[in-house]
Amino acid sequence: MQFGHILLIQPMHEKQDNEPRSKRESIAFPWGLGYLAKTLQMEGYRVSILDGQALQIPKEKITERIAAYGADIIGISAFSTQFGAVRHITKWIKGKLGVPVLVGGPLAIYQPELPIEATLADVTIMGEGEIITVDLLKNWDNKQDVLGICYRGDDGKPVKNAPQTQLVELDDLPMPDFSLFEMDIYLKSRNPYAMKGHAEGRSMVFFTSRGCPFTCFFCSKSSKTYRAMSPDKIISMLNYLKSEFQVDQVVFDDELFFVSKKHFTHLAPMLKPLGLRWGAQARVNIMDDDFLELAKASGCVGVGYGIESGSQKILDNMNKRTSVQQIEDALVATMKSGLAVKAQLLFGFPGEDEKTVQETVDMFDRIDHPGRRFVVLVPLPGSQVYYQAKSQGKIGDEAEYLAGIEKAFGWGKVHVNMTEWPDDEIYPRKLAAEQQMIDNYNSKSIKRLVKHNVNTSIISAKRSALGIAQAVGVR
Repeated sequence: MQFGHILLIQPMHEKQDNEPRSKRESIAFPWGLGYLAKTLQMEGYRVSILDGQALQIPKEKITERIAAYGADIIGISAFSTQFGAVRHITKWIKGKLGVPVLVGGPLAIYQPELPIEATLADVTIMGEGEIITVDLLKNWDNKQDVLGICYRGDDGKPVKNAPQTQLVELDDLPMPDFSLFEMDIYLKSRNPYAMKGHAEGRSMVFFTSRGCPFTCFFCSKSSKTYRAMSPDKIISMLNYLKSEFQVDQVVFDDELFFVSKKHFTHLAPMLKPLGLRWGAQARVNIMDDDFLELAKASGCVGVGYGIESGSQKILDNMNKRTSVQQIEDALVATMKSGLAVKAQLLFGFPGEDEKTVQETVDMFDRIDHPGRRFVVLVPLPGSQVYYQAKSQGKIGDEAEYLAGIEKAFGWGKVHVNMTEWPDDEIYPRKLAAEQQMIDNYNSKSIKRLVKHNVNTSIISAKRSALGIAQAVGVR
């Protein structure tokens, strides 16, 4: 079978019923689809893009647009939380158009057989599409020879091939064909790392790496292997974005941007002349005063930390490989530097109890920081805690579980309880801890304000007395 026109779809992240838009702080440009589309174009295929997330089209509505493209094969890029969308869209495509459907992204990487078993998808791409999808399209009639795919066999059951071990060299990735995308939408995204009042502008999300070198047990990585672009490649891409789209700020949305001091020390002086405001994710064990000042001098306006907990017990359970002292030191140093701090916290990891929650509250109180809201644990395929929950019988039918966490990434409801508390106590305890952190901070803020006002009054009185003394000639 020969294909000429491929449509690539990104479904919308489904929102809660009372949300004005899906739970994303910005609508990120889908670089994975961009690189794949350009790669396919270079191979001679015609490519179209339908980004349901950018256009905020729910799964029930996006099908109305698909037929108009006239594609003879359709690819869907999906997170595990978008399983419901994949099931809905593939059913419509097969019923109305009858063309082949591919599924890629984390859903396909971590559960390659599920879309074949529980949806009408034909093939899942178990790795990087730039290599695997091109090979598949050229060898559609010999799928058994294509590495890195799972496909529907003649009996309707999934056939899982050997993995594709070849990896994409990130420095070799082509510049996407931005004309395929509604760029004005992406350029309006705000910078979640910036302080209020500094987040607006022409912003672009950009990824300089794939994956993460660490193995936190709650994390489902976008890629099983970690690789980073060279500083020269990063600067080349950013220069293009700045000149082509007048971008003035960048969100480095890598799972972990600050991985190596050596790498960033090379990159920082190359970033500075661009004059871009930017923010990124870091680990507390590598950030210190000098490193933060280097980041700030190169345009950094804020740093995100996956703190998760202020309890050493929970950090160890998570395999975070960080300490409470390192967290405190990094947060204090970041606040001292003047950079905005985005602290991410997780609630309900195995081992969580009243003591561990209080340890987190107390940690923020010690460093005089207001803390931040917790995210209640939602185990995702690819994470160690997901397979732990499965082995304990807390996750049964995986298809129904994934469909159940589709809205807002599962936030707002307890789907899997890994604590000893009843389900109905999880959110009240989370909210109480958040309120306690805020109350602690506000209490200190009042004391600081009173102290400031008293000191100001004393200084004013002294200045007045000095002025009177000088007026009457007293020395």
